[in-house]
Amino acid sequence: DSMSTWLLPALARVCEERGITVDLHRDDQEHTAGLLASGAVMAAVTSQASPVPGCTVTALGRMTYRPVATPAFAARWFPRGADAASLALAPLVDFDRKDDLQGRYLRSVAPGAEPPRHFVPASADFAQAVLLGLGWGMLPDAQAHVARAEGRLVPLDNGRGIPVDLYWQQWNLRSDVLDAVAAAVLAEAHEALAG
Repeated sequence: DSMSTWLLPALARVCEERGITVDLHRDDQEHTAGLLASGAVMAAVTSQASPVPGCTVTALGRMTYRPVATPAFAARWFPRGADAASLALAPLVDFDRKDDLQGRYLRSVAPGAEPPRHFVPASADFAQAVLLGLGWGMLPDAQAHVARAEGRLVPLDNGRGIPVDLYWQQWNLRSDVLDAVAAAVLAEAHEALAG
């Protein structure tokens, strides 16, 4: 979601300024620290606050995810609101089998529910699947605000969401290029994730 909402502009600027290229790896923010630990990447956006051994960590800000669906989906599956009984039956969209945001929300409202699930492992496509009415899903405010303002998505609760704190972790080494990437990412995160 970071790549789909705020990270790529920062990387584009620093790549243009420095004449560098990047090799991006995509994983759920709950699992990107593993990419650092394995040596697959030099830096990562992660939800892990404690540094991976050999890395530094800097807080980026918070993305808040909220349960949303199309008005038609909500009218069909949640005519009296998204309660435990209806959430147990309504299809949902998960990013992949590592994604637990929908599961965390579901457990808080309907413990033990196992509704049908679609798996859509690309952030923009995940949002599109929710917009097409395949199911409900947890979308970050930055990705859903326009569709919500236009009435194409409706919240399934009273604004309750799941906040996810994000951190920048990078190898603890001095590199002008890595420092420039970090500075660009931190500046963009400060702007995009403020509040």
